[in-house]
Amino acid sequence: MPRYGGSGLGVVGDGVTVLTVCVVATLAIPSQFVVPGLGGVGTPATVLWLGCGLWWAWERVHRVRSEPSTPLVGALVVFLGVAVISFSTAIARPAATAEMGVATMTLMLYVAWSGALLLTHDAIWDPGRLVVLTRRVAAAGGGIALLGIVQFATGRSWVDELQIPGLVTIRAISEGYVRDGFTRPAGTSIHPIEYGAVLGMLLPLALSSAMAARDPDDETSTLGRWWPALAIATAIGVSSTRSALIGLLVALVVLFPTWDRVQRLWVGLALVLGSAVVFVTVPGMVGTTLGLFTGLDGDTSLQSRVDGYAVAADYLSRDTLLGRGPGTFLPRFRIFDNQYLLSSVEIGVVGLGALLLVALTAIGCALAAYLRTTDPQVRPVVAGIGAGVVVGTILLAFFDGFSFPMMPSVWFLLMGMAGASLRSSRIQRSAGRPGEEAPVPARSWRRLLPTR
Repeated sequence: MPRYGGSGLGVVGDGVTVLTVCVVATLAIPSQFVVPGLGGVGTPATVLWLGCGLWWAWERVHRVRSEPSTPLVGALVVFLGVAVISFSTAIARPAATAEMGVATMTLMLYVAWSGALLLTHDAIWDPGRLVVLTRRVAAAGGGIALLGIVQFATGRSWVDELQIPGLVTIRAISEGYVRDGFTRPAGTSIHPIEYGAVLGMLLPLALSSAMAARDPDDETSTLGRWWPALAIATAIGVSSTRSALIGLLVALVVLFPTWDRVQRLWVGLALVLGSAVVFVTVPGMVGTTLGLFTGLDGDTSLQSRVDGYAVAADYLSRDTLLGRGPGTFLPRFRIFDNQYLLSSVEIGVVGLGALLLVALTAIGCALAAYLRTTDPQVRPVVAGIGAGVVVGTILLAFFDGFSFPMMPSVWFLLMGMAGASLRSSRIQRSAGRPGEEAPVPARSWRRLLPTR
């Protein structure tokens, strides 16, 4: 018998299965590969997420009964509405053809990322399925972390040797980035910064999945539970990337109150021992890592970030409310190493506020679900999801995350999981009330979402 409503953990043909395929496509297929003729929106993951958005819309139109929801959907609709209005004002005025092409592509990317959030939000009706998806996402993150460790150890990308039938490369695949003689791994992403941000968001999920209680009949070994977290933490340690290390710190700070005394002790010992191992096996790595946060007075990248505020203020003075239009601030104008500055210029202060509203609502959903959940298998996972959303929200202030394909896809996915954690807990609670029952997923292959 299933522990929760629906069909339990044995379901294979449901929305979680589709989400798993999309997650693997997002993390495993290098972001440089696209479907011919589709350009920047042609990565297999983007195409799949667009399909997820269309699927969600189709199911919503054909839904015949109301079901529990969360404010996250409303917040996302507000953000998309502001983005569309900003796009409309941009095409209404004279603009370069290149800008309008990028604006259209950016709007499609917004829709694709929103598809990831919306399908995740509605497809998970059972807290047990949320746990399953979290483990799968953590395992996929562990896989790209292992690839990054291999890249660091060998000094080679390896991704450049891939040839995927039916796909072409939209940009050159780098052989790797070097800092102080150490190769900076990028995994399957475009740049080490994006790679570090993705690892930072996935680490809380891997840690929480490993720490969560297990069913008595779960025969997963200790190594099987912990290898994704160990791999991700190791990849972050050798990444030579500020974003990855900041993400690690934020994740630990957010998760620290949710751990008991023994868990805090073990995590602290693991950090000390891990640092010692890196110090012994990779001479100079600790100094390089510490150098990322010292001597900032002469750091040109930091100075560029500071100067960006004045540039953004100048553009904002011209189009304050709705900005220039999504994607219209091309890199040749200026590169903002801060997505919030870039978003304020492109979609205005209204659009920036709507984006922050989505992030804060997702964090609030995770917090509410954590407070109302007592299941020792589910509660730590919900905490990890919330911590992952917080990490992504903070890291967007350190680089232009929406200029990369993988980071926003993962961030929107985690926000959808945060909303699903609250929604599934409401379904579980309503199923326990007299005269009420939880939604049961349809058996037809045409309707994989839990609606009737």
